[in-house]
Amino acid sequence: MIAAAAAAVVVQSFRYERTLSPAGSGPALVVADPAMLAHARPDFSDVRIVDAQGDQVPWRTPLRAQRRDVTVDLVDAGRRGTLAVARFANRGIVDSVVLAVPDHRFHGTVTVYGSDDRRTWTRLSTTEIFAVGGAHPARSTTALVPRADYRWFELRASGVTRIDGAHVLARALPEPLQSLPASMAGSVLDLHYRVPVAQLDLSAATRRYSRPFRVLTGDGIVVATGVLERDGAPHTTVVPLDATARRLRIVVVNGDNPPLRGLRAEAFTRMRTLVVEGGHAGPLRLYYGAKVAAPQYDFARLPFHQATRTAALGAEQPNPQFHVVDTRSFFAKHRSLVTVALALAAALLVAAGGLALRKT
Repeated sequence: MIAAAAAAVVVQSFRYERTLSPAGSGPALVVADPAMLAHARPDFSDVRIVDAQGDQVPWRTPLRAQRRDVTVDLVDAGRRGTLAVARFANRGIVDSVVLAVPDHRFHGTVTVYGSDDRRTWTRLSTTEIFAVGGAHPARSTTALVPRADYRWFELRASGVTRIDGAHVLARALPEPLQSLPASMAGSVLDLHYRVPVAQLDLSAATRRYSRPFRVLTGDGIVVATGVLERDGAPHTTVVPLDATARRLRIVVVNGDNPPLRGLRAEAFTRMRTLVVEGGHAGPLRLYYGAKVAAPQYDFARLPFHQATRTAALGAEQPNPQFHVVDTRSFFAKHRSLVTVALALAAALLVAAGGLALRKT
């Protein structure tokens, strides 16, 4: 049974709209596509859904398992040649490692290795780390790792003096990955929307190669580094990412070798979903892209264990009713009039003062 209708939605505030067609009368699952990921807020707090009567339809995000965040004890920490190195024992899944380093400004990489016996090590990933100043200071010491549960991990970092500490992160139940539609021209992968990217799969038709590479966003920010390798059999290099971009450029260092033939890239994002309350008369319309506060629904707070069926999401369309609603005060809207009025008032005061002086 549906509670009393929620507050009305002012649809003129939203830039985008689309139809929503649940497959039945029960709760419906909405899987966000690239357009929705690009134009709605990351937490979907600007999403509103309206039924055929114009009533607001409550929704919620699925419950997520808590993220594992564990500080680890480093051993064998020090320097090996030009690299700062450290190892730690691990119990559980790891999908990223955050380093603590004492340096204030640096630019380098951290390569992560895994082992179960501390004799044979597998290189898992190489990630750019940096700390830069300027008008927009930025710092990142997170090494992204394909999900692994090795007993031991080793960190090898360039560009920093030492590794003082680390903590590991992992999602107990990570969101499934979904492929992002994209087109490739040369070394540039166009995702068509500015969307979050969680993984990049790289491969090439050349039969044998081992070449360093970097992945950059369209504005030149390095988001991943590593080595592309193949020795005969087809091989895909999995590159974990944590970036939001419209275009990604893959720069391969070919050295004295001919360029790789048939370089291919496939991008993935974490699947983002909403659960929509059932029992509302269709057709439903979904709106987003507005400066509004997050909604507060009982449906989002009460226990929920019902099965859901995926709803069909129509194509994104500009909302024909959209217009910018000016919520500023009268004084903020009409500053020039206020300035003129103040000037006239000041002139009248001066004139009145002069008249009073003449009378005295």
